[in-house]
Amino acid sequence: NPAHGLVVFITEDSTLQFWNGACWLRSYQENCNSCYFSVSPASPSDTIDRTVTDSCTAIIDFTQTSGSPQNIIFNVASVLPQGMTVQITPNPQFSSGQVTITVKVTPFTPEGLHVIVIQAFCGQSLQTIIYTVQVEPCYLLEVWNSTLNYNVASNLYATYPTAPTNSPVCVQVVVHTGVEITSNNTNQPAFTTGNLPAGSIVGIMNNGNIIGRGGNGGTAWSPTSGTTGEGFNGGNAINLTVNANLQNNFNIYGGGGGGNAMAFEISWTPPAPANIVTLGIFVGGGGGGGAGNGQGGQAPGSVIGLSYYVNGLNGTGGQFGVGGQGGILNFPIPVNLGPVTISLSPNAVGGNGGGYGYPGTQGYFNLLVSASITINLPFFGTITIPVVNNVPIPLPVPPPPPGNAGYAIKRNGNAVNIPDNLYNNANLKGQVGN
Repeated sequence: NPAHGLVVFITEDSTLQFWNGACWLRSYQENCNSCYFSVSPASPSDTIDRTVTDSCTAIIDFTQTSGSPQNIIFNVASVLPQGMTVQITPNPQFSSGQVTITVKVTPFTPEGLHVIVIQAFCGQSLQTIIYTVQVEPCYLLEVWNSTLNYNVASNLYATYPTAPTNSPVCVQVVVHTGVEITSNNTNQPAFTTGNLPAGSIVGIMNNGNIIGRGGNGGTAWSPTSGTTGEGFNGGNAINLTVNANLQNNFNIYGGGGGGNAMAFEISWTPPAPANIVTLGIFVGGGGGGGAGNGQGGQAPGSVIGLSYYVNGLNGTGGQFGVGGQGGILNFPIPVNLGPVTISLSPNAVGGNGGGYGYPGTQGYFNLLVSASITINLPFFGTITIPVVNNVPIPLPVPPPPPGNAGYAIKRNGNAVNIPDNLYNNANLKGQVGN
């Protein structure tokens, strides 16, 4: 039961404390809840080499020296540069203990020395900790002009001939506004990170259009030319060969798949020596080309004879590109063989080319055949005798499939900061995945 106002001298730290009737107060405390504490960072500075790691950590020890035990809250007070984040865990922390400061950067974080100011609060008490992080530089590539099949590795070594080829590199690629990166071949992506050393990391800041090539529409089922009528797959927009961080401010679109052809060849090769040509007929419509300049399907031209074939339309390119429409054949075709008249009534529609990030569509085919014989009879004149009327002809083969869409981002087992999914929004169209 100390007396109110009793003062004691603390030999441990040479301070005075007095009893206010409820608790012992140091001379500078206002009440029992006045919180005072000390902090001590284990390491005041660190370095991040982004080809080794994208983060660093520091431990801060803190001890509450006076006041009733309570939470101590930590806060980042400085403005952080682009791509840098700071996480403090656990936060808040009770009374005394440790917190871990984790600083993470991306390839977009500016190189150099960055000062991070961390403040700790307890009641009216404030402590400030200064933590400095040195961020090692990345190579910078800027794309100012539209181009085909952009390759990061090729452009890196062309721009920086002394860049290492046997150790990891950090590369930042900036695609500027108005730039369009495309491909003229579905087997090649519009943009690839290329043959960079293992362990490299690439940051892609896209302010333009990165668009995969559209798949071509199917041509026809033709045993003579070896075509099946299948629509062709669209090309990929981005193909990764190393880990990447993407900041997409405009458009990344996978090429649309080509529509299938609903067209068929009926052919006949005469016996020798006339077998140097194949006679026949083409009936149907070609598939439309996928968005991204996919070509519409056209008849292979492998036979000599009649062609009742409507080409598929080309897909268009650019930011607002769309898939081409499949060819439509829906008018009667008369075939006269002496006194016999054969009428083919097709309703053939090739599949449409897919939009960006979408497969081509499936067309359909119906064919009705009518035949009649025309003869001249004395006293009766010309008489037409129907032989068959609107007999459906089955398809000679199963309908061929349309082409699949190209990837917006093909990871190939590498990491990227966009979750795997099928996207269809204004800036990202197509699959992101492995």
